[in-house]
Amino acid sequence: MNNEIKKTSQSNFNSSKLFTEFSSKEKDKIAAIIDAQHGEHWLAPTVENFIYGTTRALDIGDYHGTLGKIFGNNKAEYEHAINKNADLFNWDEINETYTGSAGVSIPRYLSFRSAAMHVNHNSHDPNLAIGLVFDATIIKEAYEDTHLVILFGIDRMKAPGISRTLATYPTRLFTSMGCSIKASVCTCCGKRVVKEADFCNCLRYSRGMRKNGIKVAELLKQMEFYEQSIVTTPACSSARVIDAISDIVPGRVLKVASTELPEQTDPIMRAMANIYHAIKIANTLQEKKRLSNHLDGMIYKLEKMLEVA
Repeated sequence: MNNEIKKTSQSNFNSSKLFTEFSSKEKDKIAAIIDAQHGEHWLAPTVENFIYGTTRALDIGDYHGTLGKIFGNNKAEYEHAINKNADLFNWDEINETYTGSAGVSIPRYLSFRSAAMHVNHNSHDPNLAIGLVFDATIIKEAYEDTHLVILFGIDRMKAPGISRTLATYPTRLFTSMGCSIKASVCTCCGKRVVKEADFCNCLRYSRGMRKNGIKVAELLKQMEFYEQSIVTTPACSSARVIDAISDIVPGRVLKVASTELPEQTDPIMRAMANIYHAIKIANTLQEKKRLSNHLDGMIYKLEKMLEVA
């Protein structure tokens, strides 16, 4: 496999300012991806047969201090991003440019755009795919909470149970990524690992623990993401579905960040998030419409405020 090492983030044992909106162009893009890949993965070829969601895919660390310079604090913190398998996805490596499968230069995290959705990393057979990943974006509003969020779709025909859960209780579902890597580096001693036989004593005997005061983990290099799975126990404990919708309609938005806002968040954004949550739990269609109109009014006022500014 050209020394590629397979990695999954299934365990072995926030801010809500950002939104992504389905414009007609994005809807066409999603339809094109489904149409292009449904034969390979035996998925329904139409947009209408999918339910869509966003999920936190993985946490991103800052081993080299690159983000620290961006945030102006000169930190180089990464231990919070090490998952339960003692793997580390790092800022520099995940943003490294490479030539993707389409022959275009992209950052490595965008290899998710050609990934499929599976259950419990059962991805050895493409026919077992239950959906597709359409896009990925990095959220870096807080230095110690930089993470990757993906937009995915689940085929209702292939996974009716998961689709029902997404439509009713999306945040109860956890996800886990699968990727291949060409190499890794020990966070403690810095040794480069190309194959398992290359493991240093740090990774062989102290993986996930501390050695000389440093947490031992594999800093992953040259990764390509090929799948995202619905799982019960993710290695990244924060890898939970954020939001889901049953239909793509003009103006409908999907959150790409948690609705649990910190105290210092803009009060307008907090109020909008609260109304959005109220819409989701409203018991009647009339109440949903009333709250939706209220939310539209707030968005309009916010747009006017921004025009004045």
